[in-house]
Amino acid sequence: MSEELSPTESSPAKVEERSLSEVLEIEKKKLRLVQEIASALSSRLDLDGLLSLIMEKACELMTADRATLFLISDDRRQLWSKILEGGESQEIRLNVGEGIAGWVAHSGEVVNIADAYNDDRFQPAVDLRSGYRTQSILCVAMRGTTGEITGVLQLLNKQGGPFTSEDAELLSALAGQAAVSIENAKLYHSVVAKNVALLEAQDKLQARTNELNV
Repeated sequence: MSEELSPTESSPAKVEERSLSEVLEIEKKKLRLVQEIASALSSRLDLDGLLSLIMEKACELMTADRATLFLISDDRRQLWSKILEGGESQEIRLNVGEGIAGWVAHSGEVVNIADAYNDDRFQPAVDLRSGYRTQSILCVAMRGTTGEITGVLQLLNKQGGPFTSEDAELLSALAGQAAVSIENAKLYHSVVAKNVALLEAQDKLQARTNELNV
């Protein structure tokens, strides 16, 4: 009677088990990051720090190379952005309707492109100036509590291939959370500014009253 061989590490069963284990670890990491993001977004009120946090966590969550967060200007004609590059944030502006981000800001639709240079909406001018090579793009609209588009969240160059439909769903959910957090931060700073202005006006009024009494 021949001895029955036990499966080796390279057997199909072991390979499948390893693959499932890797997928499970990736999903656990995503869940942990989502929880961290939700906690951080609910507690941050400084706008610049909040924008940097959103871009940093979005890159980590989607294993993307770069992230850009665009906010729509008050007149709704332009987008201004905070770009995370080399650990520093830089600002650029473009018109609504211009490029991928501008198109998403205008249409509200998700854009998921495997090869940016095969899409007519893509503008390679930034690549030409910086020497960076954009390949895959995932771009989603950010909607506030009223449903109005308040900005755009864009990721570039996912590691290991193009972005997936699951990535698009997850980024859309993150963009919604981010939009509400940004609204809250803006509201907080607006209230603080009004309170400061009110206190200054009260001080001036008190000083004038004292002068008249004298």
